[in-house]
Amino acid sequence: MKTYELVIEQRQPTCGGRAPTKSEIRTVTTADPVAYVQALEPSCKLEVSTNDDGVILITTEHNGLWVKYEFTED
Repeated sequence: MKTYELVIEQRQPTCGGRAPTKSEIRTVTTADPVAYVQALEPSCKLEVSTNDDGVILITTEHNGLWVKYEFTED
């Protein structure tokens, strides 16, 4: 298992004075980041990519809201 810094960024419609982006940072330990996100978003289609720095990016749309999960290995 590996430990990752996970940044979850959720874009939401701007209404009622809410910020358009909500972010959360977690430290998670998992053998498979994709399986981790699938457990959080069981009914959503995931798009997975890895950038040049080895950061795993997983994006999905949930109830009309775009969510990005960014896993950086510690």
